[in-house]
Amino acid sequence: MIDSHCHLNFKKLSENFENIINNSKKNNISSILSINTKPEDFQDHLNLIKNYNSIYLSYGLHPNDVQSMNQIELQNFDQYCNNEKVIGIGETGIDLYHNDQFLKEQTQVFETHIEASIKHSLPIIIHQRNSEKEIVDILKNYKSNNLKLIFHCFTGSNQLLNFCLENNYYISISGIITFKNASNLRDIIKNVPLDSILIETDSPFLAPEPMRGKVNEPSFVKYTAEYLAKFFKLSLEEFEKITDNNFFNLFTKAKRDNYL
Repeated sequence: MIDSHCHLNFKKLSENFENIINNSKKNNISSILSINTKPEDFQDHLNLIKNYNSIYLSYGLHPNDVQSMNQIELQNFDQYCNNEKVIGIGETGIDLYHNDQFLKEQTQVFETHIEASIKHSLPIIIHQRNSEKEIVDILKNYKSNNLKLIFHCFTGSNQLLNFCLENNYYISISGIITFKNASNLRDIIKNVPLDSILIETDSPFLAPEPMRGKVNEPSFVKYTAEYLAKFFKLSLEEFEKITDNNFFNLFTKAKRDNYL
């Protein structure tokens, strides 16, 4: 199985990196996509994972790090997106959880990521928090460009899910789905087509049950996969095959090497 979204360069994972990878191998994790959130961290992030066969990176600027003086330009993507390890753009999007102080700047940066996705033919990883309408309104402007896109750590409404399905966008399910208080999310995704789903940890955050409260890591995607396989009334093997195929259908630069 594949962890389609984590942050291996965050301190809680990078300082224990060898054990994190060994645990992933023990839990049959075959590929990992580690998400870059700050351009200035990218080279160290690449150095961390470059010797591993099936660990990949994205390139982008997280909306929470967008400020009036902290931007990213289209040309910034050029020197990184041709790297064989870079298979996606982002994570990007809009986050209005705390306030809308930098909404204008976040919108500009989001649109730059979309333009980079179009230019380099790489899928976008979307971060959405208290911003469904804003994100949908922006994406509607690019419908003719056949964007490849995934809403990571999906916790959206039925309306957002329908928007994704109408446009052949993917959603990624995190350990949140296993939480006792996530009944609304379970109700929303219960009829989603399985060919639209990826799974992720978002580690070091959001550890699933039964590991909730611990530092999350890519190996814990196993628990989310087991939960969802039962939820959709599939064997774990069937669910793994479907979500692995979805990952490679979206992230076409990734190689089916089947080992880290």
